[in-house]
Amino acid sequence: MRKIWALLAIVAFILIWWWLSASAVSSFLPNPLQSVQALFRRLSAPRGMSHVWLSLYRVCVGTFLGAVIGTVLGIATRYVKAIEVVVRSVIYPLLQSVPTICWAMVFIIWFGLNGVAPILSVMVAAAPFFIINTWEGMKELDANLIEMASSFTRSRFRVLGKVVLPMLYPYLFAATKSGFMIAWKIIIPAEIFGSTAGMGYRVHYAFSNHMIEDVFGWTLAFAAILIFFDYGVFNLIDRKFVRKWKPQESKQS
Repeated sequence: MRKIWALLAIVAFILIWWWLSASAVSSFLPNPLQSVQALFRRLSAPRGMSHVWLSLYRVCVGTFLGAVIGTVLGIATRYVKAIEVVVRSVIYPLLQSVPTICWAMVFIIWFGLNGVAPILSVMVAAAPFFIINTWEGMKELDANLIEMASSFTRSRFRVLGKVVLPMLYPYLFAATKSGFMIAWKIIIPAEIFGSTAGMGYRVHYAFSNHMIEDVFGWTLAFAAILIFFDYGVFNLIDRKFVRKWKPQESKQS
């Protein structure tokens, strides 16, 4: 039933868009078919798909770096009091409050237009999701289980890898999904200002040259990618791998 409602919502959206386009006197609102045709023209052109793969690569690398940094900082707050104070009072508020576009500008000044700035911008945007989710996950850890594991080995890293991290999987997965989805919103302005290739750059190029159909076409491409990862990739991973790590009461509720 949910799939039927989702399909009806998509059809209604397309029909309303088509009606608005037909009713508009201006050419600044192309209909869905014109937008899709413009997108396929750009994707079928030489190096057309390379912009999509480049943006996807930057999003994945930036999210991965944010995941590593955020997870390490989140876990370290449990074991080192000084790190907890620094992360809670400085690092997390700084990453959370400063607009990502400001970070993008700073990275452009430091590294130039070589593609590093978009990756680092995504990293800065994704890291807070992992910090806060790891915090919350560490609060819910079973202290008795950790204590029992510690009685079998003196290695904290072994306990961390065999006990702590598996219990954090649902929290890390939620952070990965949120960070990855927000990364696609960050990559557009980051590539506009800090790159000469990528989907964000193509949107800016189309806008600068008054190619309105291309702007809508690339926007549809962003939406299609987000829907594919949200309802396809992440839902599949959640069903097949992540839910078995969730507490039993969460599965029943």
